[in-house]
Amino acid sequence: MARRAHPGHKHEPEFARPVWEVVVLAAAGAAVTGYLTVTKLVRTAPLLCGAGSACDLVQASPWATLLGVPTAAWGAALYVVLGLLAARPLTRRRWLWAFALAVAGVAFSGYMVTIALGVLHAGCWWCLTSAAIMVLVLAALVRRRPPPGPRWTALQPARLAWLGGSVAVLTVVLAAGLFWLTTPTTPYQEAVARHLSATGARFYGTFWCPACREQKRLFGSAASELPYVECDARGAGGRPDLCAQANVRAYPTWVIQGTRHEGVTPPETLARLSGFVPPKPGR
Repeated sequence: MARRAHPGHKHEPEFARPVWEVVVLAAAGAAVTGYLTVTKLVRTAPLLCGAGSACDLVQASPWATLLGVPTAAWGAALYVVLGLLAARPLTRRRWLWAFALAVAGVAFSGYMVTIALGVLHAGCWWCLTSAAIMVLVLAALVRRRPPPGPRWTALQPARLAWLGGSVAVLTVVLAAGLFWLTTPTTPYQEAVARHLSATGARFYGTFWCPACREQKRLFGSAASELPYVECDARGAGGRPDLCAQANVRAYPTWVIQGTRHEGVTPPETLARLSGFVPPKPGR
């Protein structure tokens, strides 16, 4: 028996109905990324992620912010849009939009996971959870793919593969370009690093610590100006005695004006904690 069309949807074909599994998955993804957005804005480590942990490392890295907005917030917005699309009858046109957005989400998630594991050497399980949810969203949409139809050849498998591949490549290239363009400037990094050294701050770490490497990377070429103390005797200039005196228990550990701060800390936060005042233009 054919399904009776709703009066308000009389022009929509039989397959056009909400995809509730996508709505549920999008709600879960929005909750995860929304939580990460809040923790980034209030500068606290996410639940189950202490100072110096993988999640803390990712949240403190340059990739945690995109165009001045927490990267997780862009993910939350994408989940909301996908949820709204899936909550309405998915006509062919809406399905194509949802498919393209989901592919972009999977590509961006893959890019971020690659950065976390390959560059930061940090497996943030919150980030991995969000990536897995986005993959499930795409899988659910593909499972509910509408038939191509005479005027919808874009829904044919070969053309969908081409569309998906193009969207994925464009997403990764755009993301990499935006992150590269928004990297902090070296003069500011150098000024903060020199101020930290001049005011007696100390940065305790080890050569094998991924979080310590990320802390140095945040300062770029100015990392050599940091007041770094190597806590492993096997490292260059190792001074484990100084680390023992400072009672260092986690890496990295900052001691600024007598106060201890554990975990990767952005240059802007270090500047505020140490009382750094940027020089006025022309001075």
